[in-house]
Amino acid sequence: MKLPEEGFALSRANLYEQIADTLESWILANGYTEDGKLPSEQALADEFGVSRNVIREALKLLKERGLVESRNGTGSYITKPAAENLSDVISRMVAMDHIDYLAIYEIRSILETAACQKAAQIATQEQLAQMQELLEKLKDRSISVEERREMDFAFHIAIAQATDNPLLVILVQAMKNIFIEMIEKGIFISGGIDDAIKRHNSIMQALMQHDAAAAEQAMREHLEFSRKNVEAYMQGQQAAGQRLSDEQVPSS
Repeated sequence: MKLPEEGFALSRANLYEQIADTLESWILANGYTEDGKLPSEQALADEFGVSRNVIREALKLLKERGLVESRNGTGSYITKPAAENLSDVISRMVAMDHIDYLAIYEIRSILETAACQKAAQIATQEQLAQMQELLEKLKDRSISVEERREMDFAFHIAIAQATDNPLLVILVQAMKNIFIEMIEKGIFISGGIDDAIKRHNSIMQALMQHDAAAAEQAMREHLEFSRKNVEAYMQGQQAAGQRLSDEQVPSS
């Protein structure tokens, strides 16, 4: 990465934050490359006229932002922020703001029905084959809950990727944590796995026929039944908790 030649001014307050912001602007302007190595800590210290400790703090902040990674013995490199990091942030916000499953399914419906409609129009044979392969794996009743929820989510990501809209893919990926939590609840409902396979298969058939209206409807129905399965799971858990509480109350 080549630093700009124009000068810059830094105040003494929060030096490392100012340097991190300046470096971030340079990184975003230059973009991501496999060999995007940053100058050494000493070179950056000399460039900004600060100590190496200040540079280390700035790089640490950039690492937290997902823009820099350290490689042992070779220095710091530009990296792209991972959707997983954003997913962690969103799941914490959902928990702290007590956002319920109804809101989660509403946003899923907004994103994924539109994705399904677009994918049906332009999905390639290679992309459809990838989705079909995932669907076949989901039909295996012997896979673990963890494997099932990951492949289920991968199927939905594959649909987003088939829209040829990278921002849509990022948005769906960023919702992963809260999506798979819903997927897992549905797995534990009696008939939940069979229902999911059936609904996914309906989506797949519409996509393969390039029927945008049918694909959108199939996704909408899948999400609606998934929401009902999650609702049933939560009601079952609540009832079980109430029974346990009643059993613990001593009789008079």
